[in-house]
Amino acid sequence: MEAGIINLNINTAKCTACHACELACSFAKEGYYAPALSRIRIMQVHDHGLNVPVVCVNCADAPCIPACPVGAVYRDRTVPVVRINEEECIACGDCIRACPFGAVDRPPEKDVAIMCDLCDGDPACVPSCIYGALGFQQQSDMRVAEVKRWATAKVVAERLQAERGGAQ
Repeated sequence: MEAGIINLNINTAKCTACHACELACSFAKEGYYAPALSRIRIMQVHDHGLNVPVVCVNCADAPCIPACPVGAVYRDRTVPVVRINEEECIACGDCIRACPFGAVDRPPEKDVAIMCDLCDGDPACVPSCIYGALGFQQQSDMRVAEVKRWATAKVVAERLQAERGGAQ
């Protein structure tokens, strides 16, 4: 992985599905409380007994970037995260289908795809999580954290695909 990748540290064992992170995110991004417009979503996986905050993991080889036919999805080098330029997004859904973690969404209220950009390095969701399920980490190599999250994220991604009917 490239140096400087930043990410949320998620502890699913501490997540109570209170949705405070969704409220904080929607307020930070949209100026009002609307969980459907949040860039973080809590997926409840009942058969596994998990509450999983779903958010962009800033993959080293982010498949959403080449999937975008107009180049609206890109890696920002100033705050090393994957972003969507909402002015260029044509809402085709290719980035949504390409994301193996189910972290890209297109809520009905918006005409563009949305994803977490870590609030430019100061994620609003972290201080809102009073249970400590969310943390913020910046390190040069996130491989270990990404591998640990892969198993959980794979379950969530499969559930999202099933709920979405396999395609957007």
